[in-house]
Amino acid sequence: MKSKQLAVIVALAAVSVGGAYLALSKGRSSWEKVVRGEPFLPTITDLAPNLVKIELMRGKDRRELRKDGDTWILVTSDGYPVRFEEVKGLVAGLSSLKTDDRMTAKKERHGELALAWSDTTPDTTTDESGRGARVRLFTSTDEGATPEVDIVLGEERANPRAQFVRRFSEDQCWRVLGSVLVDIEPRRWVEAELLSIPDGEVRGVTFNGLTLVGTEDADGRVTYAAAEPASPLAAPGTFEWTEARKEVAIRTLPNWLARLELDDVRRQKVVTPDPVLSASFDMVRGTLKVNAVRDGDSVWISFEAAPKEGAPSADEINAKKKYPGDPFIPDWKAFAAKHAGWEYKLPGWKLNSLEEAAKVADESDSAEPADPNQPTRIPSARD
Repeated sequence: MKSKQLAVIVALAAVSVGGAYLALSKGRSSWEKVVRGEPFLPTITDLAPNLVKIELMRGKDRRELRKDGDTWILVTSDGYPVRFEEVKGLVAGLSSLKTDDRMTAKKERHGELALAWSDTTPDTTTDESGRGARVRLFTSTDEGATPEVDIVLGEERANPRAQFVRRFSEDQCWRVLGSVLVDIEPRRWVEAELLSIPDGEVRGVTFNGLTLVGTEDADGRVTYAAAEPASPLAAPGTFEWTEARKEVAIRTLPNWLARLELDDVRRQKVVTPDPVLSASFDMVRGTLKVNAVRDGDSVWISFEAAPKEGAPSADEINAKKKYPGDPFIPDWKAFAAKHAGWEYKLPGWKLNSLEEAAKVADESDSAEPADPNQPTRIPSARD
């Protein structure tokens, strides 16, 4: 079904940009005969229903998308499901590029248009500048299969919107009308929004020995206070919930789920190399435990979620969601099933919002002002 949708979208794009021009002969082998205004990649219309693999390269990064049954997956992120709309957008964008003018055919000048690419190892990413991007479309997943389309996309221009391109196998460069953004970040291709819990849904948080309890007033506003005792998880003196730390925790922890997005995703590792935190959120309609580990310079989180029996419906709140980022309450049973076995790379700013509690406390507890150049660290289970 999705193959047919992809074919229809690409066909419509091709008609919209090529209807006013002479038809391009499929048998033409020379780029010399390309007529200005014709589709630059005319074969994509016929290829679209049979595409099974897409490779994207930029700088030193590479992403592989592959069709798996009726769905597309991000192979380079352990097979996480891809948003089909993004695949359609990429292929339709390529099909809509129109030939505009011939540029240089001198290989030494490719870099001026962000079209330089080493051809010594064609299956690897070798554009050190990161300015250009390479796209390869396949109709076979066999090892060593030849791509049906192999194109390098370079600098863009405005007024009119245009882009420099060339086929990877050729030195001739072109300017085409239209442009295609090749975003190499995994979050572009998957459902990046994990949670966006509305204010007041969280009624309690337990984190590193501290428990916050929310109380709803007559106006429906929820305020939070620290429950006693708040004790360290390790030896006395290694970490203490001072009043300054509690104040920051009250301000930040209940809202931590207000906007939770991923930067990358991978299969959950059995052995966690460096535990960072474990935070439990008690909500009106469910419970959520967030476990995080540090792996190198990155922090990865996983979830344990469960619905509450007899909880009120979330339909009224969710009916107000109009675009990604709007608050919503998931079906916690479905959420648990969807995210089981996966870990999500946490954006740096989300970790910083937790580290703030330790940072502010250290500044207030010290007689000397804290050195702003010194890095802060979230208190972990080891503290």
